Amino acid sequence: MLKRSLFVLSNNADIIEACRSAFNLSTEAISEIIVLEEYANLSSNSFDGIVIVDPSFVAPLSVHEFTLEFLRGNRSLVFLLTSGNVRDADGLARFVGAQAALAMPVDVRVLAEHLISPFGAQVGQKPDPLPEPDTAALSASISEILEGREPQARERFLQAVVNSDTGLYTPEFWQHRLEEEFKRSSRFRFPLGLVSFFWEGEVSADVLLELSGLMLLDTRDVDVASQITDHALVAMLPHTGLEGARMFSERVVESIRAHKLKDMLGESLEIASVVAVAPDSSIVNANSFLQKVLPQHDELDASY
Repeated sequence: MLKRSLFVLSNNADIIEACRSAFNLSTEAISEIIVLEEYANLSSNSFDGIVIVDPSFVAPLSVHEFTLEFLRGNRSLVFLLTSGNVRDADGLARFVGAQAALAMPVDVRVLAEHLISPFGAQVGQKPDPLPEPDTAALSASISEILEGREPQARERFLQAVVNSDTGLYTPEFWQHRLEEEFKRSSRFRFPLGLVSFFWEGEVSADVLLELSGLMLLDTRDVDVASQITDHALVAMLPHTGLEGARMFSERVVESIRAHKLKDMLGESLEIASVVAVAPDSSIVNANSFLQKVLPQHDELDASY
């Protein structure tokens, strides 16, 4: 196994001691532990390994803004410590590119499992080995599945689910994905963010294209965006809690306002945004989840 360095950005004695204890349990995966107790020492180090970030170390900066900037210049697996709700903090940590959020006080064995894993994930139980495949039967099955398929099949699929004018998914496909992600969120308690952007008045095709592009610029490849009504765009953000969804909303709104777009009457286009997050005991299904972020005059048929 290729060994990596462990960097601890903290001047908290308890955190440092917990990280040293986790290091002692992970010496087959971690070659060294380097503790930086002063923010000024960051510029003199190259971070290629695992980085544990204590939020108080980067104060008064936001730990999430720090992480976004830090990961632009370093190839590292970053873990953010939190004293708050770990579930919410984890969604936001992943949203800004970190591997996960870890609770304080630091659980030494949990941290050690992250350090041992090649990708920074906790080590789980090994599944039972799969049976040896019947290669002849498998080959025949694949041939049967692929028979008659054309090279253009993927292209036809994309044409059916993506609006070629805006690059956004069609409302029908988007709502299908919402159903899937909502069920997954409810069952496994994964955070699911929903953000809408809406306006009054009519906009030209060019302005709609700009609105769509500005929203897509801030989405990740796992996010799903669509024009859900005539006056609303909506983005679904898997594994993103409330703070991550709010951060996304603020960035997109700020970007749109900076472009000073105008409606069909030549007036400044005013953009509003609403955020909702599941799971939530008050949200009974995917449709009620969507209704939380739609303007009242744009409500959809609740039967889908």
